[in-house]
Amino acid sequence: MVTGSSLINGFEIEISHSYDMEDLQQQWLLIQEGQSLPFFLTWSWVSCWLETYTPDLVIISARYENKVVAIGLFTCSTQTRNGFVRSHQYRLHQMGDFLLDQIWMEYNDFICIDQHRVSAVNACLLALQQSDEKWDEIILSMISSSRADSILNAITGSHILLTNSCYAKNLDSIEGDNPQYLATLNANTRYQIGRSIRLYEQLHGEIKHQLAQDVDEALALFHEAGKYHMLRWQDSGFKNRQFTLFHENLIKNSIESDSINLMKITSGDTTIAILYFHLVGRDVYFYLQGINYESNQKLKPGLVAHAMATQYYLDKGMRKYDYMGGYSQYKCQLSNQVEDLVTLCIQKPSLLFRLESVARKIKYFLCKLIGRGTS
Repeated sequence: MVTGSSLINGFEIEISHSYDMEDLQQQWLLIQEGQSLPFFLTWSWVSCWLETYTPDLVIISARYENKVVAIGLFTCSTQTRNGFVRSHQYRLHQMGDFLLDQIWMEYNDFICIDQHRVSAVNACLLALQQSDEKWDEIILSMISSSRADSILNAITGSHILLTNSCYAKNLDSIEGDNPQYLATLNANTRYQIGRSIRLYEQLHGEIKHQLAQDVDEALALFHEAGKYHMLRWQDSGFKNRQFTLFHENLIKNSIESDSINLMKITSGDTTIAILYFHLVGRDVYFYLQGINYESNQKLKPGLVAHAMATQYYLDKGMRKYDYMGGYSQYKCQLSNQVEDLVTLCIQKPSLLFRLESVARKIKYFLCKLIGRGTS
């Protein structure tokens, strides 16, 4: 059901509450074709999200010269916070439910033809602002800071809620006839990795890696990674059946196309780590890991595993090894690129939101004042 259409800045914008899966797939793939997109905006990820969680969608699309050039999939949810604010939210490619959003989409955005990315998306958001849709806030989670800047400059009521640093290694910057990843790291990191490799081989045996070759092997490695992940993280997604169900479906749908890799690094018969990757073109996205930590503090399983994986993908001719969002010391040690992903909020004018903003500023001021008093 189409609830609204408008012409904004040369784009025909359509807002719809219903869709045909085959039509959506066709339109999505036409935009996706020939573009370098993050895995999270590929039809592989998006179709799995739709099929696993079957969300009720508000679809916003832009046409230019009778061709669909941008699509955003929004869901509706309600958030209550701070004891007095109740907000009806439209979220881009998220559900507004922690258990369903723990798959944690990054590099979020409308899927859009590159040449129209700024103008078409801004037109879509302006159309949503001017529509009769029942929303109080629009949430665009984990979009690039450069994209956020263009929205902040064009859309009233927009502001940044959260910033996460994102780390990557530019593999194209590693030169030579036989490029070696370790040679690009600082001396201390090289020493830690080299010492760890020697210790592993003394304790357990030769270090090797293997990739899952089919669906059964991939699912087995995914769940083996989960055992280590749950030991490390109290809030591990592997404790959430909605999270594991999504990834089981994603692996089943994608492993044969080589857009997903699960890699196991071993020393003799001992597991060092299991790494889970998404691949698009020449870009490698590291999604999660299961690390087998031992009592010997000189062993650095994460550094060793990522060093081996990075060299493997470097040898395969990949362009970028992306550690994605979230600070970790090992990401700083192993990467040479940093950018910010931000969560952006667009609010309708509201007395409650103004009061909330004032309360937030007062709290910040008091915290600073108390901090000064105790220093």
